Amino acid sequence: MCNKKGNKWLRGCLITAAVILGLWLFLEIGLRIYVEMPLKTDFYSSIPRDMVQQRQKETGVRVVQGPRWVHLGWIADPEKETYRVDILSTGSWQKVGASEYGSCLLRQAGGSFRVMALSKGSGAERLIGTVDVKEQPASSPLLFKPVIAGKWQTLFRPHQYGYYINDHAIYQDASGQWRLVGITSRTNGDFNAERYFAVGVSDDMPPESGMQESTPVADFGELAWAPDVITENGTYYMFWSPHRLERMTSPDGITWGKPETVIPAPYHKFFRDGMVLKAAEGQWLLYTTARGLFFSQVDRYQSFDLKEWQYTGTALQTGWGSERNSPFASTESPFVMQYKGHYYLSITYNNDTFFWNGLLLPLKIWFDRPSYNDTLVFHADNPYDFGMYNGVGNAPTLSARLTAHAPKYIYVPDKDAWYITTAGWPWITSLTSGEAAIATLKWEPVP
Repeated sequence: MCNKKGNKWLRGCLITAAVILGLWLFLEIGLRIYVEMPLKTDFYSSIPRDMVQQRQKETGVRVVQGPRWVHLGWIADPEKETYRVDILSTGSWQKVGASEYGSCLLRQAGGSFRVMALSKGSGAERLIGTVDVKEQPASSPLLFKPVIAGKWQTLFRPHQYGYYINDHAIYQDASGQWRLVGITSRTNGDFNAERYFAVGVSDDMPPESGMQESTPVADFGELAWAPDVITENGTYYMFWSPHRLERMTSPDGITWGKPETVIPAPYHKFFRDGMVLKAAEGQWLLYTTARGLFFSQVDRYQSFDLKEWQYTGTALQTGWGSERNSPFASTESPFVMQYKGHYYLSITYNNDTFFWNGLLLPLKIWFDRPSYNDTLVFHADNPYDFGMYNGVGNAPTLSARLTAHAPKYIYVPDKDAWYITTAGWPWITSLTSGEAAIATLKWEPVP
């Protein structure tokens, strides 16, 4: 009798557990399908398919180089071709690499290289281009880690056009004034209301009494997140997202022209927070938040003209053991900088993994508030590959862990000094009350 009761109780427990597990899987999969369905992806969105071979001829093969590595870049057509990279060795070509996209990072100091296109249909080979790369002197630069070395002080908080600053960009305009452009809205942090960028202006960086508010930009009646500003040959370029890449140009960094969409549909979903780095003359890299099938990542795109972009791979992958893999992607606000022979990739590691975080976010509920300010910094000797992150205890390229949200790293030449910023939604940020803040940054050598 007791045994029958025990079996009945056990069956009841198993049924309850199965129901709970089924409901959990239903909500998890359902949320991911719901948020993904409206998002479009396309490798060719920036270059029309019928223009790819023309662009290949115009571009050829481009080189970026370091003391122990060579990167070859070209225009790719992955629906029709794969690519083989050869090196000239003892009078004959030997294979040293392969790629599906227009990018190949080689652990070579120099040499003569060629890139061959292999047709997926016929197997026929076609030359994309050849390059000769001179070997650079070998060096063993020290590895450093960034350290926040001062108190946070107010940098900028809008009052007229918005009430806070989240992701932002900082640069000097043509007159030499410092400018901050950043996400804002007239709310306490409603991401659906973020449709333009607040602007702060100051003569010095950091300013003693904060930046003064100016007229907002990018007010086009649609979502405008995470601006990034660079200058090239006297022209300023502003890029922003989400889900596609927008661009405006300016002759002075103050007045901006009409927006244009330069990536209508990215290669992976949850594309946002783009940051552009000049890798070499005529070559730029775009780093963006993204998500693969499950794991979050930082995607890398390549451009030879700042207008047409192609996906070339991941700059940072995450895998089993990584703590956060939100349906919306967790590797936010990527920022890459170079310091004394190494490259450093900073990400704010936000948005926990499971469905309830996505459901609670619109209600402004965030259980683990300190995680909002969790920034990870990874190191590499090149700007293309920062390795794999499998959690804090299994991350060979992890250099530092900083308490900041969506930080920007600023070098001020006049002071020979580095600074770091932090920002965020007023309803959750614990470092500020919604303003962008700034602190001194120091680089400490790693033994």
